Amino acid sequence: MSTEPTDAKWTPMAAQKQTTAPRCVNCGNQVTRQFARVFGDNRDVVHACPECSTYREMKTSDFIPEEAR
Repeated sequence: MSTEPTDAKWTPMAAQKQTTAPRCVNCGNQVTRQFARVFGDNRDVVHACPECSTYREMKTSDFIPEEAR
């Protein structure tokens, strides 16, 4: 680890907007790739997340559109 000072500034809000992490289609909340694999549809698209749905609803996948199942 270098102890030399750098001119680079850390801007967490700017970095957050440039992420490729999956997002909930319903509310836009960012979720992890593992969450998308478990609770997403066959294409790992998340139609509901803990912010806008309950785990019971996500587990039964009743909220996923019929054509996306």
